[in-house]
Amino acid sequence: MEAQLEKKDLGFIGICLLITIVCLAIGIPYFYQAFPEASIDFRVTREEAQEQATAFLATRNIDLSEYRHSAIFRHHDPTKTFLERELGLQKATETIGQPVQLWRWSNRWSKELTKEEYQVDITTTGKLVGFKREIAEEAAGASLDESAARDLAESFLTTALNRDLTNLDFVEAESREHPNRIDHTFSWALREFAVGEATYRFYVTIQGDQIGGFDEKLK
Repeated sequence: MEAQLEKKDLGFIGICLLITIVCLAIGIPYFYQAFPEASIDFRVTREEAQEQATAFLATRNIDLSEYRHSAIFRHHDPTKTFLERELGLQKATETIGQPVQLWRWSNRWSKELTKEEYQVDITTTGKLVGFKREIAEEAAGASLDESAARDLAESFLTTALNRDLTNLDFVEAESREHPNRIDHTFSWALREFAVGEATYRFYVTIQGDQIGGFDEKLK
């Protein structure tokens, strides 16, 4: 025999429906503000990011035929936390991606029994935001002075990365002597952008007379 719904049962169902509607009305508009990860713009898949990273390394005349590839999706969690605390969730979500490039497909190429490896970071919107070349301490290279190395770094920023130097303020240069070469690292800060005492920095490393790395991040 089928049970009949009583008035109290209908009332309970009505209360549940009302609670559901209220939760949806509150949750949907604020979901992307509360969870910035939900608003990630995945214009580029992992495979497409790998193709783009491979093409970039090809322009540097780097042969990857003997290297093993791996890729992960990553972000710098302390930067995300800092932005959320300083700006609030909504403003932090707006800042992530413009200008802070947080969400990245990180591609790595390595080879057994050798120090040399490569890493290229592509954002989920297809922007090159990181490059790193690992080589041995004793690897041979040029010994450029700071001025010549900075010229190479600035040329890389403007030609390979299409960065506008007029929007950047030069911050500092660091040099490191190795047994058979000198490395230089230069940094710039994005003009008219700051979150508290943090600035958005661009770094270029010159290994001898070759581009050894590039990164951009909140410092």
